[in-house]
Amino acid sequence: MIITFEFKIMKRKLFLLGLLLMFIQTKAQTHYTHTASTTTYTDLEDPISLNDNQVWYNNQYGPFEVPFSFKIAGQTITHFSFRSNNFEFLTGLNDDSDTTYLMIASGIFIQDKNYDEEISQSPISYKVIGSAGSRVLKMEVKNAGSTTESNANETNSLFLNFQVWIYEATNIIEYHYGDSNINSTAMEMLVQENQDPFLIGLGEKFLNYGGFVYGDPASLSFAEVANVEENELGSYKITSYPVNGTLYRFIPSTTTVGTEQFNKTQFRMYPNPVTSILKISLEKMDVTDYIITDMTGKTLQKGIFKALENTIEVGNLSSGMYCIRIGDTTQKFIKK
Repeated sequence: MIITFEFKIMKRKLFLLGLLLMFIQTKAQTHYTHTASTTTYTDLEDPISLNDNQVWYNNQYGPFEVPFSFKIAGQTITHFSFRSNNFEFLTGLNDDSDTTYLMIASGIFIQDKNYDEEISQSPISYKVIGSAGSRVLKMEVKNAGSTTESNANETNSLFLNFQVWIYEATNIIEYHYGDSNINSTAMEMLVQENQDPFLIGLGEKFLNYGGFVYGDPASLSFAEVANVEENELGSYKITSYPVNGTLYRFIPSTTTVGTEQFNKTQFRMYPNPVTSILKISLEKMDVTDYIITDMTGKTLQKGIFKALENTIEVGNLSSGMYCIRIGDTTQKFIKK
């Protein structure tokens, strides 16, 4: 099967531009905070196949019903699917009135490693774990190849693995990155051939919202924007592909700043605003680690609680708003 490089890439570039050209450079409403960390990447065990050994390029699998209540940017999601390069979530099945959110996790144009043959080498699958009230939907692309490489260079050496997880109880979204061989040389080739910046993030297909992880993975930033022009997309590029074990977490910013707060993981934070000592009261010791980030998602402090009553020194922080994450729950606080 021979398809020219220009034709194969054109359809995907137009599809992504349909998403990205509607984002503006001004800061959008804050829906998420972002954190980056590391974890052990594990392939899904006995998942449900989406492509059923069918080789794929620019295919769509789904939509399928989301098995629990879930929201993205405040909108209720009913279905998910895989299309072209990304998993996507839909608020319904009416193309004219419903919204599609794309999870731009891979950042590159991908296809089956065995695209010119009959049997897939790159399974797409999903699995639901946990009990009602705390389920996780995990979606996986395994051993995918690069469309750009196979068509521009007539080689098939690049590969990548990634998963997208969504959480029932918290509406958290996670991108998990497995083994890949996309090094700096490969990145340079992919960007040059596509003439597009390397983008990772999430957002509506056509309307009003997008969030991008950008910069050096060692000190990432996160921006929520709407309607950016094509020549401004480079402002939101990531400079290198996430290494094996990288975890990007998008945490809904739904907590209201106040003088004293309780939340889903049942901890209390006070005073708020704070001058130097932030007090944390835990109801139980099932979660003991915490992370403090700025509003771009950059980690500033982290530590471990050893008791139910705790204090955190935040006097070194500049005046402004910050986030503290304990387990899967995030609250905002103001540093005077």
